[in-house]
Amino acid sequence: MIRIQNLGKSFGELKVLEDISLEIEQGDIYGIIGQSGAGKSTLLRCINGLETYNEGSIFIEDKEVSSLNKKELRNVQKGMGMIFQNFNLLNRLDVYDNIALPLQFWGQKKDSEENRKKIMELLALVGLEDKVHSYPRQLSGGQKQRVAIARALVLDPKILLCDEATSALDPQITKGILALLSKINKEMNITIILVTHQMEVVKEICNKMIFIKDGRNVAMGRPEELFVSPNKEIQQFVGEHLDILPRTGINIKLFFNNENSEDHVITQLARTLGIDFSICQGKLDNFRGTILGSLVINIKESDKEKVTEYLDKINVLWEEL
Repeated sequence: MIRIQNLGKSFGELKVLEDISLEIEQGDIYGIIGQSGAGKSTLLRCINGLETYNEGSIFIEDKEVSSLNKKELRNVQKGMGMIFQNFNLLNRLDVYDNIALPLQFWGQKKDSEENRKKIMELLALVGLEDKVHSYPRQLSGGQKQRVAIARALVLDPKILLCDEATSALDPQITKGILALLSKINKEMNITIILVTHQMEVVKEICNKMIFIKDGRNVAMGRPEELFVSPNKEIQQFVGEHLDILPRTGINIKLFFNNENSEDHVITQLARTLGIDFSICQGKLDNFRGTILGSLVINIKESDKEKVTEYLDKINVLWEEL
């Protein structure tokens, strides 16, 4: 649905994006993750045509964004809903009129029977039927974001772009918004691109992701692969420090999936082999209902062969650090 090839973007002498390539299929929830200033939001703005780019290409359903005239670009943008961190609601308008704004922008009557029905259905979808005549100042942060989501959906987009959509919300409200986005993705078959610096957001709903650092792609793939067995850049991002591991002996990292995450691997290892070892680091994460994790143990150098043979025998993936 979206194909980006060797994308580069500069502001004067400052290179913000360099050689970014990725593909997003219809129905994906695609995460763009990285620290503040990494270039995530600029990439999103290039995708929807709000920013031009200096190198490479972006294809939206086989239409190259930079080659479109103004009318063609507007039609492509019409197929993209946008959700922002700060909601971007107009305080002088009630919930109904905020949701209706894109319709009016495209010359449609907000109170036509068809559009009124559509807006009320969207309010039901986001759980705010009783707030139809409330104003933004009367809403909580989570409710404001739900209104913003309804507004983004009012033109029946194929793609939903979320720019730090949960960054201003507390963890519990964030879970509710992510559940709503997941529902929209499944029930309406809308492709979602989600820019965030929140690791938990990507784990919760994204099926693919790209990790950007200093405008460059440093990791790309399924979140469960990248976070369970991270490269150095992701280790630094999530605060996983291997320099605190023991300097003596052998450090072995074990990887767990849905099949073996609840097995008693560690106690079985100790009992079966009759050895002592230290547990240095460990974590389990929930990736869209799939439990994955890792554990670092420190063993004696003399025990390495029998430990690794045993792990292979019981089908536990491992690597020596």
